[in-house]
Amino acid sequence: MRVKAEQLSSQIHRSFPVTSVLYGDEPLLVEEAADTIRQQAKVQGITERQVWHADARFDWSKLRFADDSLSLFASQKLVEIRLPSGAPGKEGGAFLREFAEQPAPDTFLLLITGKLTPQQQKAKWFTALESAGISVPLWPVSIEMLPRWIQQRMQQKGLQANFSVATMLAERTEGNLFAAAQEIDKLVLLSPDGNVDEPLLMESVADSARFEAFSLMDAVYSGQSAKIPRMLRMLQAEGNDVLAVFSAVSWSLHRMVDMADQLDKGAAPAQVFSSQKPPVWDKARPLIQTGLRRHAAAKWRTFLPQMAAIDRAAKGGGNDNAWRMLTTLCLQVAGVPMQLQQT
Repeated sequence: MRVKAEQLSSQIHRSFPVTSVLYGDEPLLVEEAADTIRQQAKVQGITERQVWHADARFDWSKLRFADDSLSLFASQKLVEIRLPSGAPGKEGGAFLREFAEQPAPDTFLLLITGKLTPQQQKAKWFTALESAGISVPLWPVSIEMLPRWIQQRMQQKGLQANFSVATMLAERTEGNLFAAAQEIDKLVLLSPDGNVDEPLLMESVADSARFEAFSLMDAVYSGQSAKIPRMLRMLQAEGNDVLAVFSAVSWSLHRMVDMADQLDKGAAPAQVFSSQKPPVWDKARPLIQTGLRRHAAAKWRTFLPQMAAIDRAAKGGGNDNAWRMLTTLCLQVAGVPMQLQQT
């Protein structure tokens, strides 16, 4: 059954599904939907959680053995599979289809993927999982709807702000939902009475502009190599979660890779910027162009394996190593060769 994002909580509260598929290219919405499912799983008494990262070399037979390995004191488990490509391959597709048709006892499946094409949504493994449980598409918030999304999120956090304030924050964060969510969380601390006006918003933005993850990318794309390590060290010293910071960086870099590919194929810059979801804001286009000119499309693609490695390090608990790897990546994107880096 296909479920809208806003209906997910009530749906799984009524009946917790054996299989859940979350798919979309907006990381914040996908992760928050996954958190909703994990929290409800705990309420249901599902006490064990296994997480698997299924890349192109993933051995799906590991999951068949895992089906039989409940912890001593756990009666039910949630098996979470992250499949960024949305393409499980022949072996993975067969496993997912078999699980949907004959679920393992006391086992619940949560599959998290990136954006799926209409053709991928017609694949046998997808339709089998959707029939056995639920699928939740998580669409990006459009530029036009972003101020309304910000207003609603503020209300959920106990804040009151008019549409003008929400529009200002939308412009500041340029469509990055992670950045908007971080600013809203900060405003909760800055506004004891819950009221957010334009002066308070400007104070919050000015205070955080140097070290917020989304501002980091301005320094990266403009080639401010001396500033980058300092910003990342401050983010780490302030206790920020490396995965949250990396998610914002990854979101931005994946857009750059896509734009570089389109430009390499001859697309006009204006068309490329408009094709992004959300589109690149007019005032940000000169900076993005500066960053794109620094590397050829093939070079931009070489950053993808590094991002995958950082993701694994951050999720595996190696936070210090993940911070170092993230610094190295940002400096390379800024144009600093590995042999000249001193972080």
